[in-house]
Amino acid sequence: MRPSDAARQSADERAVSEIMGVTMLLAMVISTMAGVVIVMQPFMQDLTDNRDWAAGSVAATQFNDRLMVVAESPAGTGVVVTSQHVKDTITPLRIAEIWQISADLAGHDRVTISMDNGIISVSSLNSTAFSIVIQTSTDSEQWNLTDGQGEITTGMSLQEWVQIDVIDENQEVIHRWIQAPLDGIQIRTPLTSGSFQVNLVNGARIEQLPNQPIDVRSYPRLHHDTALDGGLRVSFVLLDVDVEGLERNTDVSLDIESRGAITFFDHEARNLRLMAEFTGVDNPESRYLRHWTDAYDLHRSTGDSSEYVGFGPNGRLSGAEGMTIHPASNNFHLDVILQQVVVQ
Repeated sequence: MRPSDAARQSADERAVSEIMGVTMLLAMVISTMAGVVIVMQPFMQDLTDNRDWAAGSVAATQFNDRLMVVAESPAGTGVVVTSQHVKDTITPLRIAEIWQISADLAGHDRVTISMDNGIISVSSLNSTAFSIVIQTSTDSEQWNLTDGQGEITTGMSLQEWVQIDVIDENQEVIHRWIQAPLDGIQIRTPLTSGSFQVNLVNGARIEQLPNQPIDVRSYPRLHHDTALDGGLRVSFVLLDVDVEGLERNTDVSLDIESRGAITFFDHEARNLRLMAEFTGVDNPESRYLRHWTDAYDLHRSTGDSSEYVGFGPNGRLSGAEGMTIHPASNNFHLDVILQQVVVQ
C-alpha cells in the first residue's frame, strides 16, 4: 500500500530537519563544553599558578646559590646570571635589616653603647673607658670621655656600616660596637591573585604566598659551636646585597660581583649583645628569635638553665633587649664578618 502524500516529506523538508538536528546537537555540545570550562577554570588557574610558582621557586633557588658563592669569593670576582624570570621580577629591598653587635674585648669593665638620631651614648660600669674611635667606610674620628661616660654628636654620615671602639687609658680596645644596615633582594612571581615573593636577605631565604604568612626556609648564618680546645665559638656572617642599574639595563644578564668582606670581630669576647631592626609589616624577627632561642626556653621551663650553652635573650625574656650567648659572663671567641655583593 502506498503511503499518503501527507506522510511523505520532500527532500527540502528532510534537509531542514537534519540541519535543525545538527544545530541542536552542536548547541548541546557547546553548552556542555562551556559548562566544563566554567567548572574547570579554577583548576586550570591552580595549574597555571603551580607552574608559575615552581618556575619562580627554581629561579630564586638558583639565583640564591650563585649569590652565596659570590659572597664567599674575593673582591672583584663574580658570575653572570642569565635568567629572564629573575631579570623581570627582581626588586631591591633597601635597608631590610639593621644589625647592632657589641661585646667587651679586654679588661674587666662592662661597656654599653647606644645610638639614637646620630647621638652616641657611652657608659662603662667601672669607668675605665677613656675615649672612643668612630670609623665608617669613608671617615674616622676620636672623642674623649669623662669618667667613662659621654654623649657624642658626630657630623659623620652613619648611613652605612659604623664601628665604634672603646679605648682605655692604655690605648687598648676594651669594647667594640658595630652597626650594619643590610640591603637584600626580592624575586616576585605574579599569580592569579597576588604574587609569590622570595626575599633573599642576609643569607636567609623567606617565602610568602598571597594571603599567607611568611615561611623562613633558611636563616641568617649565626652559629655557635665548641672548638677543639673545649672553648665556645660564636660566628655571624652578615650579607649586604646592593642592586644597581637594573632600570637602565635592557640585557637579560645580571652581573653578581663581590665587593669583598670586612672583619669586625676576630677576638676573645664576653658580654655579647645582638640587636636587630627589621622593616616590613610581616617581618621574620619572631621566627628568628624562636629558631635561635627555643633551646633556652626549653631549659628555662625545666627550672634549670645554669648549664645551658647557646643563644638566649639578653635581659628581658621578650627579647626586646636583643640576644646574647649563655653563659653570658664566660669568655668565647667571636667572629663577625660582613660580606658585600653588588647585583647590576
